[in-house]
Amino acid sequence: MGYWGELKSWVLRDPAKLIRYLVLFVCSIVVIVQLYECFSKLSDPPISTHSYYNVNETIEMPAITICREPPYKEDTLTNLSKGGCPHPKYATCWMNYPYDELPLEEFFMNSTFEQDQTFYSYGLNGDPINVDIDSSLHFYMGRCYTLRPKIAMKRVSKQVGYSIVLEHNLFQSLSDIDLISGAGWHVFIHDKRENFTEINMKGSGRVEYVFVNIREEIEVKLQSQIFSNVEKRDEACSTQDGYSDLKCGEICIWKDLTDEVNCSGPWMHDIDQEPCNNSDSMRTLISDYRAVYEGDDDYNCNCLQPCESRIYTTYIQSRKTFDQPEPRTLIYIYYTTKLISMIEERPSYDTTQFIADVGGSLGFLLGLSVLGLIGILEHLTLFFCGDCIKRLQQKNEKRAQAENSEDAHSQSSDETLDVDSVYIVDKETLNKY
Repeated sequence: MGYWGELKSWVLRDPAKLIRYLVLFVCSIVVIVQLYECFSKLSDPPISTHSYYNVNETIEMPAITICREPPYKEDTLTNLSKGGCPHPKYATCWMNYPYDELPLEEFFMNSTFEQDQTFYSYGLNGDPINVDIDSSLHFYMGRCYTLRPKIAMKRVSKQVGYSIVLEHNLFQSLSDIDLISGAGWHVFIHDKRENFTEINMKGSGRVEYVFVNIREEIEVKLQSQIFSNVEKRDEACSTQDGYSDLKCGEICIWKDLTDEVNCSGPWMHDIDQEPCNNSDSMRTLISDYRAVYEGDDDYNCNCLQPCESRIYTTYIQSRKTFDQPEPRTLIYIYYTTKLISMIEERPSYDTTQFIADVGGSLGFLLGLSVLGLIGILEHLTLFFCGDCIKRLQQKNEKRAQAENSEDAHSQSSDETLDVDSVYIVDKETLNKY
């Protein structure tokens, strides 16, 4: 009959058994898929977000970066071009620049403002010793200054926060170009572990921005949120102290731009390229830099995100005129509560849940019965080894029949002899009588 004929006869002989095996096959596929998902979740667990509030005994103040508007000294820029040069981003600034006589770095330092030309006074908890201050040079923002706290605050109030008095030098503009934002100060509030970068600060989502005018007194109330991220298989994060993903992104952009023109600008630190030494290369570098600065597209630099980051939210408590004859500005930045919002990512799948899921999947396959498993194994054994078992059984039956026939023959012979003996004895007995 062949294999298919035997299979057909087996199916027709017991179709219920075929249905049972088909159901078992389907359930096995389902369980295999479920087990694969369980192992996948164990190796790359899903993440859930938990939000709660925490009352801290001490409060960590943010870093404050302050940039002047306008950022450059107009009289210094004007000396570069007869037609006027309100900002280095304009091409007229570089057409007649004496590259061989005046280094670019020296020019940028001379055309921006020193610390004593920016701050009249500053302090944290009323004392400047509680603050570290450093400067950074940028193309659009000029020279900016970042104040970082050296101590954590144990109280929250206006008196223990930042108090900053800024000093502005008013002058008559020699150009007809209106500065859109007006004269004043750009104030960036960010995590003290982050470095200020004028490119990435715009879209980082972790920087709060306030613009303050000249002769204005402003009070800024702070609230903070702490985000704790879980490192994932396809999305790593950095726990390194002092790491700044914003700075990493900025250096990545600088490197790409300088590789295109084979020279760098004085605001591009940590770049192994010589400064631009002619008008064409400088204008090309500025044009490319402007496209990135003003563009809305994200620049892919593959920089790790920090595993923990702090985001500050600001609320303007008051804005009023700072009534002084000098062009100064007063800024207060402080907390009014020790309550901090905590947002944490946590793995939502662990070994206990894995064991429970595996048990549930196997229970679905086994029908929640160990006896059912034994029965299935018996049927599988008969299905795959049925022919061998039948041959062994037939062989054993034939052997048993042969042994039984031999025993029966010997037993019948013994009974015949006994009868004959009895018959002879009885005959002799009868002759006596």
